[in-house]
Amino acid sequence: MNLVRLVSRPLMVSGLALAAGLVSAAPVHAASCIQGYAECLVRAADLDTWWQRSAAGIDCYLDTVACIRGAYF
Repeated sequence: MNLVRLVSRPLMVSGLALAAGLVSAAPVHAASCIQGYAECLVRAADLDTWWQRSAAGIDCYLDTVACIRGAYF
């Protein structure tokens, strides 16, 4: 099944325009959130066990989502 055909062109165009607007209007704080996420993942990768790395990675993700949400809203 071709899922691309399920999305109408006007909806796809408006979605792309919205995404482009969010990216171009990204606050500086959001960029620091992404850099903090990368640094957090590097620290998480240094942990001993797979479970610790996974839990730390999830914490990094959730902290980043909260940071970006705070930057935009």
